[in-house]
Amino acid sequence: MKGICFKEPLFNAIIEERKTQTRRIIKPQPDNIRSISCEIAGAPPGYNIADIWTPALAYSFLMSKNRFLKPPYKAGETVYLKEPYRYTQGIEAKILEYKYGYLLNDWYKGSEFGKWKNKLFMPESAARYFIKITGVRVERLQDISEDDCIKEGIFDDFKDDFGYWYKGSSIGFDYPREAYADLIDEINGEGTWESNPHVWVYDFELVSE
Repeated sequence: MKGICFKEPLFNAIIEERKTQTRRIIKPQPDNIRSISCEIAGAPPGYNIADIWTPALAYSFLMSKNRFLKPPYKAGETVYLKEPYRYTQGIEAKILEYKYGYLLNDWYKGSEFGKWKNKLFMPESAARYFIKITGVRVERLQDISEDDCIKEGIFDDFKDDFGYWYKGSSIGFDYPREAYADLIDEINGEGTWESNPHVWVYDFELVSE
């Protein structure tokens, strides 16, 4: 099973089931976009090139230097959420602990007991949360709709007249897209939104293992 990483605020938004979508920059960026769902000229009605095409339709529909680009995750695939973790010695056995949501985090920081393992190397066996990919598509980053911004974890706080936020933001924004633009720049670096790259768009739902 594959794993996937999120920053802690977004990780928490997934656990709270407020984030059900994520965008990942396609690498390398496509230099030729091709649709492979076109009908074959002169073929019987309903006959589609997808019936004979390899690799499968919807998973290889971009080209870069004459090679297909495939998304890292496919629709229907279950993926585990990676997070910093550690094993500590209990009275009778080792205890698996997780950094995200750990209240005594700062108190233990810097001690031998408090060292957390890098989430990038977290094995499936240590995972406690899983998501199922329910849809995959390609967009330019700035094509995101306001509804999809909400699926990305943007939320409104109009009860206090502060606009739209994302977990970890220090200010509110007038529109969901403004909040998301700031979020994606924080995740991938300043200028990401402005560069408007092609991205994989993954819809997902939180599931048990």
